[in-house]
Amino acid sequence: MIALAFRELWHGGKQHVSSILVALLSSVFATMLIEMDTVLRVQSIGGKFIQHGYVRALLDVLDILFFFVAVFVACIVTANTFGIIMAGRSKHIALLRLLGASAKTLRGAIAIEGAVVGLVGSIIGLVLGLVVTQIAYGGLVSSGTFVNTPISTITPLLIAPIVVGVVSTTGAAWFGSRKILSVSPIEATGHTHEPKVATVAEMPKRLRTLVIIAFAGGIVLLVAGVAIGLKSPLGLLVAAPGGALSFVGFVLGATYFIPGLLKAAGRATGASTPSVLASANALRYPARSARSTIGLIIGVTLVTMFTVAGQSFLAETGPVAAGADAADAAGDQAFLQLTMGILAVLIGFSLVIAAIGLVNSLSLSVLQRRREIGLLRALGFTKGQVRTMILAESIQLTLVGGVTGLILGIVYGWAGVLAAIASDHHIGGFFAPTIPAWIIISIAVGAIVLAIVSSAIPARSAVRISPVRALAIE
Repeated sequence: MIALAFRELWHGGKQHVSSILVALLSSVFATMLIEMDTVLRVQSIGGKFIQHGYVRALLDVLDILFFFVAVFVACIVTANTFGIIMAGRSKHIALLRLLGASAKTLRGAIAIEGAVVGLVGSIIGLVLGLVVTQIAYGGLVSSGTFVNTPISTITPLLIAPIVVGVVSTTGAAWFGSRKILSVSPIEATGHTHEPKVATVAEMPKRLRTLVIIAFAGGIVLLVAGVAIGLKSPLGLLVAAPGGALSFVGFVLGATYFIPGLLKAAGRATGASTPSVLASANALRYPARSARSTIGLIIGVTLVTMFTVAGQSFLAETGPVAAGADAADAAGDQAFLQLTMGILAVLIGFSLVIAAIGLVNSLSLSVLQRRREIGLLRALGFTKGQVRTMILAESIQLTLVGGVTGLILGIVYGWAGVLAAIASDHHIGGFFAPTIPAWIIISIAVGAIVLAIVSSAIPARSAVRISPVRALAIE
């Protein structure tokens, strides 16, 4: 089992570059969270700009929340990667099964592959995280934002990024390989792609019930929390779990209803032959497309949610703060801006991980479709049309991720800030959300850039091989 795992890593190591990169980013993220918590605790004493215990407790909760989000997105990306890799290895796996290897042995080898990938990425990420934290801390001290207080950056908690990285990557590898290795050896010889998933109507009854309960129940709690929030700030305690529950329901059901959104996005890219084929490719294996898109949806939702919540909070409390003591108002404003900056960095990691997942999904899917692309080239498809097809597929995925995340983020951010401050007598109840134009522009520009970048590498790989060689691949 161990020998098999290391042989696959030796011969197919390039397939795991994105998984190592994801584990690296997750480890950098976790390391920076641990270091940030230490820094803020020291500065809360020396700098006196975080004087309230509840603020430090809030930051601790946010640490846990964002670390969970980063690990969750990383697991989705890694599981997707291993699922696609296993689909590409299906004939090799079938041969090993025919020669007597059991599915349990093969999945064990794949889990070891995941553990090695997670370990390498996590160790590199730990070192990078410590370096980045030291540089950032020195810059903040030099600028006068932080006081020059010595801190100890090496703590026993730093083992956590490595442990979490190895465990999450191993679990994702095991989960990602389950469908390919569950088939019989004879079935596997003809199993070259991921299986299609059912529609919502064909969803297993228990899962359909769970999705409906989580999503609908979460929405009910969210609305109830907002209603309570008009009278009491305690409404946030109801709205927050409601929003989380409804989003979990959305994620659980994403594989079943995102294909419908992709179909609609396909119409937006035009009716040219490359665009039609791109839409068909995205819909042919909806499980893979949904997993590629959901990471992006999570990242955009978080960015939009905290931006809308923060800007709405500033817009509503600004006039109130203007009448308060000038020193207190300036301190509160500085702390809020610092917190928003920290949140932006933390959320950015989730977006980068999601972007890597999108690039990797397109790259590996192109490798699986070399015969198909070769046939298209033989029938007269030009290199430009192949590039256009892959770009259109990337645009469809980023369009769905960006628009869906934007809508969800606005709703969740608005509901959260309503539940938190609407009961304040200075604010006077219900108010509309503050949606800064820059967030919409940033997401639109980011989606365009992501679509172009994520399609560039797969497109270059797709047009590099000749049609004759592509058709000869078995």
